[in-house]
Amino acid sequence: MAIPAPSRVRMTRHALAVLEAAAVEARDDPIKATPAIRLSLAWLALSGTAELWHVESFWKAMTTRDPSGRGMAEYCRRRDLHLCLSAWKRRAAEA
Repeated sequence: MAIPAPSRVRMTRHALAVLEAAAVEARDDPIKATPAIRLSLAWLALSGTAELWHVESFWKAMTTRDPSGRGMAEYCRRRDLHLCLSAWKRRAAEA
């Protein structure tokens, strides 16, 4: 049995699922990027679903924490993860 070639929609759906799981994992503490996360971000940028600044914002929020640990830093980090995913889902649905 041959494996069907993935469609653009299917690839985007899988990439978003990987990044949703990463965002959940990174909610409380930053995480290290896996090859699956890197590939998913690259696919979304290459396919035009994500703009580069969104990818950079998601990457920073997922992998780093404000060293001061004060104020709204953690809220903003979680917000950025959520906003990027929401924008990408909307853009994917429009395609």
